[in-house]
Amino acid sequence: MMKKYIFASLIGLVLGTGVMSAKVIGRINGYPITEKEANTFLKVVTKGKLKFHQLRSKDKKDVIKRIAIDSLLVGMSKKLPQKERNQVIVNYWLSKKIGKISISDQAVKKAYNSNRKFFKNKQGKILPFKEVKAMIAVSLKQKKYVARLLKSAKITMGKQVIQSGKKGRKTSNSSSVRGSKRPYVVKSGNTLSGIAHKYHITVSQLRDLNGMSPDDTLKIGQKLKVPAQ
Repeated sequence: MMKKYIFASLIGLVLGTGVMSAKVIGRINGYPITEKEANTFLKVVTKGKLKFHQLRSKDKKDVIKRIAIDSLLVGMSKKLPQKERNQVIVNYWLSKKIGKISISDQAVKKAYNSNRKFFKNKQGKILPFKEVKAMIAVSLKQKKYVARLLKSAKITMGKQVIQSGKKGRKTSNSSSVRGSKRPYVVKSGNTLSGIAHKYHITVSQLRDLNGMSPDDTLKIGQKLKVPAQ
């Protein structure tokens, strides 16, 4: 519970929640510990029954000690470059959203079998499925969520709309690719986005052309249909 609370507060600072305007009740290495942080902590551990000003002096000291590391991280995070702050926000947002995404064990196993040679330990031995199952599941959930976002996203280039962002309605971005096709053999290092870019189509079009779902991954030697150039 404490770990979750600390991370949530760190995100709060990155997003600019105005922690510094709250009443300061202590400090750690010069960084302020606020009453607002203490009350947030107490709301969790006492289920909203107590606030900081209601505590005895001894209990106040105990609370300050328990949330001190949180305040230290919050203070130190202010020194992060904007790019790193943005990454923290992205990671936190994704971790919340993918918690609602479901991935079947079959899909996870399929992804493992398709890419098992990449799951190796320091000695070069392929890791067993059970050791990388959770990591693969998270990766697939992220891909699935991102695919959903892109499907309904409105994308423009200058004044030109290249994807409408309307759910359930096909646009030039998702419509079938017309014209003659040719086979393309997947090589090491290939990605769907890289292949799509090479043949001037979108990832959605490439998937549609080959009957692929957002969970499907590429295999070396796999033959894909691509537009003839």
